[in-house]
Amino acid sequence: MLSGWLNWGLLADVTFVLACLAVAWYAKPTDLLTVSVCPPLAFFAACVGAELATSAGGTLAAEGTLVTLATSAPWLFLGTALTILVGLRRGLLDNIRALRQNLHGEPGGAPPEHVRKFPGDGSSGLASRRPGGAGPAWRR
Repeated sequence: MLSGWLNWGLLADVTFVLACLAVAWYAKPTDLLTVSVCPPLAFFAACVGAELATSAGGTLAAEGTLVTLATSAPWLFLGTALTILVGLRRGLLDNIRALRQNLHGEPGGAPPEHVRKFPGDGSSGLASRRPGGAGPAWRR
């Protein structure tokens, strides 16, 4: 909004790139995947909010949002690319591997915490009491 009032669009663009770098640098390593996806979304939300707050009507706000996004596109790409580069340096590939393992259900991936343990799934002694050995019946 400040760059709109000052009629100096470069202020918002440079601030966006600096914020991308700061967030990627100071984020927890486990949050790097989320941080690398969010910059364009955050810029879009801020742009829509600023246009709605400063424009006279809905059509003008939509037009202003599109114009701002079009003129800021190189800065959006730069900020997103720098976020990904910093994230790669800090361990983003490990997050991608962990996500891939969890999505495929590979044994190396940690099970989600919200998964309930059922009797007979190997997490308790109930399976050993069943005739035929350990483990649930559907696995035999």
